[in-house]
Amino acid sequence: MATIAELQKEQLMKVAEEAGQSELSLDAIATLETQAKDPSIFYLNIKYNLKNIDVFEAAGMPNTFEQIGNSFLKTVAKLFLAVVGSKNIDINDIDLNIPDISIDREIIKSFKIKRIFLQYNKEVDEHSDYLANFVFVNTLELSRKVTVPKIGEVETLFLSYRKSRNTCLYKCLQFEILEDNIIDILKPNTNVKLKPSLSIASLPDVSDIKLDGVVEMQIGLKLPF
Repeated sequence: MATIAELQKEQLMKVAEEAGQSELSLDAIATLETQAKDPSIFYLNIKYNLKNIDVFEAAGMPNTFEQIGNSFLKTVAKLFLAVVGSKNIDINDIDLNIPDISIDREIIKSFKIKRIFLQYNKEVDEHSDYLANFVFVNTLELSRKVTVPKIGEVETLFLSYRKSRNTCLYKCLQFEILEDNIIDILKPNTNVKLKPSLSIASLPDVSDIKLDGVVEMQIGLKLPF
């Protein structure tokens, strides 16, 4: 027989799946947690993996949370591929495309991107005799414009990568996420303008750029009971 804790977890996961409009895919891992300061809200932690990223392919998963994570991951990958694919660095604004989603604000109270990182596809890494790395990237940052009361429009840094903080021997790009709750920008079928800031030391030694990526999200959900 299932314990009370197991039954409660099953019910909470059902609420989470209903909020996401579908079950999570096999590429996602989910955990649940609560915080003592407000037990009426529980947090769904999702780790979403994407292999051999195709930035031009639309997200095919039905789960809303994964669609959003997919948008963030592919935006970063698209920016990176634009940099390494040419000797000219294009620093024009880039769009974060929010998919056609419906978020129930009565249930979903927060949405946080906790972690984003990119790495070379395993086969590419192996075929390059493990020479594929990101040592040529000095910095890669994305900021967006926000309106501050009584001040006006300002740029706020959303995510940042700095070579000096790399802890994986340059085999991956680990981004520091600087914005907290981003639920207010998650409006269906909108483009959020992001401004990139890039610095590279050279072109990469490996020309076959195929990437795998991971994005970790935390969604705060208000219990409907």
